[in-house]
Amino acid sequence: MRKKSPGQSACDGIICYSSVDWWYHPRGHSDCQIMTRLAREIPVLWINSIGMRLPWPGKSKLVFHRYFRKLSSTFQGLRQDPSGLWIYSPFFAPYYSINWLKFNGRLLAAQVTWLSRMLGIGKPSAWVTLPTAAPAVTQGRWKTVVFNRCDEFSAFPEADRHVIKHMERLLFKFSDQVVYVNHALMEREKDQVNQATYLGHGVDFDHFAPTEYHHWELPRSIRHLPRPIVGFYGELVDYKIDLELMIKIARFIHPGTLLIIGLEVMDLASLLTESNVVYLGPIPYCDLPLYAGQFDVALLPWKRNQWIESCNPIKLKEYLALGLPIVTVRFPELKPFEGLVYPADTPEEFLAALRFVSGQV
Repeated sequence: MRKKSPGQSACDGIICYSSVDWWYHPRGHSDCQIMTRLAREIPVLWINSIGMRLPWPGKSKLVFHRYFRKLSSTFQGLRQDPSGLWIYSPFFAPYYSINWLKFNGRLLAAQVTWLSRMLGIGKPSAWVTLPTAAPAVTQGRWKTVVFNRCDEFSAFPEADRHVIKHMERLLFKFSDQVVYVNHALMEREKDQVNQATYLGHGVDFDHFAPTEYHHWELPRSIRHLPRPIVGFYGELVDYKIDLELMIKIARFIHPGTLLIIGLEVMDLASLLTESNVVYLGPIPYCDLPLYAGQFDVALLPWKRNQWIESCNPIKLKEYLALGLPIVTVRFPELKPFEGLVYPADTPEEFLAALRFVSGQV
């Protein structure tokens, strides 16, 4: 039985256990978009991700880079973002067995209790996206608990599937409501939760479709790139991005440009040997429309795996808001939008769609 916070009135603050880190992950994530809006009305304490797996040399990509960025985030402490969010990078032990996660749960719950008191939050509600936060969440007293089921996290590489599934089930039982972005995942799990709701994804249309950015001065890094510019922005991680397809795209559009923007969490060396590939690294969320607005064609070069079957990439709607032609791997949640994009089931179909679209722009 879940412990309720005292009193009958509405909550006076929200604790968000996010699956991303505010200081280095893309800000387009649904947690970021929802919480920045809620922070206009009520105090929101954003807890940066404690992760789901420990990167190991030989098994994981960019291991020491990932260690360093998490350590740097942790030393940020508690800070308030201009959006109004209070951001906190918790101290935790980076181990992910069930017993270690129980220990981290006690440690994290103590930090959140202290921070809530400091911020004057006495009757909080919880928004939970990260499964490994479950032991901390189950120790709290909450007005309401919402589990944001934006991915099937137990399908992620490097994570212990048994452990993550156990944490997901804890949240199914403990949460008042589970919100889904994927219809198939909701249908599969709806009998395991108290209340299942399809939320889908919205898009910050005013951010991605402003009229004024067309008049901004282009950054020097993209001012004279050969056309067509075929582009992708987002987190570059090996369970999402089909690197072999990206290499084929670069060779196919030569001497045009393959422009890539985003956080590197995979080894891009083989792609960057292609002479017409330009990698800019991460770009601040506020500047994305200016850069992505220069794409002649936008790409969704996903791997065909369990991740894409169970998710609903918000990037699709951001590209649509930008008014870009889109060539994409076909995935289940694409179906309502297939008339607006160029879907492909094979690399050959992807390149054929790219040939057709490139000839139209």
